[in-house]
Amino acid sequence: MSYYSMAKKLTGEVPGTPESLAQIKIQDGLGAIYDQSDWSFQNQFAGWLCPGQLANSGTFTTTPYSNIVIADATATAALAAITGMPLITQLQYRDPARAIYNVVGYSTTTNAPFATLTLDRPWMEPTKGPGQPYMLYQCYFVAPVQDFRHFVEVRDTTDAGRLNYWSYSQADLARRDPQRTTFADPAYVVPVGVDQRPGSSTLGWQMFELWPQQLSNVPYSFSYKRRGPMLVNPQDTVPYPLTEELVEWKAKEVLYIYKAAQAEEKSKGAGAGWLVLAGMAKREYDERFSFILPVDINLRGDNIDRIGNDGDWWSGRPFSNDLGGVNVGGYPEG
Repeated sequence: MSYYSMAKKLTGEVPGTPESLAQIKIQDGLGAIYDQSDWSFQNQFAGWLCPGQLANSGTFTTTPYSNIVIADATATAALAAITGMPLITQLQYRDPARAIYNVVGYSTTTNAPFATLTLDRPWMEPTKGPGQPYMLYQCYFVAPVQDFRHFVEVRDTTDAGRLNYWSYSQADLARRDPQRTTFADPAYVVPVGVDQRPGSSTLGWQMFELWPQQLSNVPYSFSYKRRGPMLVNPQDTVPYPLTEELVEWKAKEVLYIYKAAQAEEKSKGAGAGWLVLAGMAKREYDERFSFILPVDINLRGDNIDRIGNDGDWWSGRPFSNDLGGVNVGGYPEG
């Protein structure tokens, strides 16, 4: 049954429900189901291709308190040679001994014939004027999906290594490498907030820093959990092993609660009947959920608790107890 059919059915079964409200409550119900457990369909695979250092020849003119830096002729040519992905506006710019800035704009006409980069914040370094050295590379990587939850594992398939994504914070990196001048094969994936670059197509998505920072062209592969695909198009269907019936009962539960609140606003006690219906819908939902969850557990590859056999039992690596769908961050090798 499609998203459109589910909404039409809900409008007929719950009096006074317009189709637009039915669609909203189906989405609310589906989101609640996604958040109730770690589902097999939430497992995804992706990767980052670290481009390495893409430019450092030539120099730039920098001006404190300005977010504009201007390339000389050599640097302009180096930037022009960067084509395809990643875009220049996905890269980071820095003086080799100074802070890292995101590039949010690239122009060849603002200060023609020289290239101009717009940074994500004003230049607050003591280096100023022409002749300033620079590095242009990528050390911040965006999550592959907007509804990213957490990593399951991250690996360097070139050098046969795993990356730690659960131990380090930006505060840890500030202690170990405050200048970010440690360049080597990364050992850690560290959260760096969300993408706040103006005009970014991934604005608000989670971002991560690879550390030590990689200046070579190396791929990194990972598996992760996402929240789940929402229903958008009329023909969209719910992911297996969820069923339309399960989603319908959860949608009815949240819709009945919504109508109870509306009734209470008009007259105290008028929402009692709707709350009874919400309780009945919840019982129907719980019964169907109890049959579907075991099916889904059999579809997962991460449902068994694992303690490393390398003797490092208490390293702080995350693990999961999926008997009740409980997750505490990710899963180590076992």
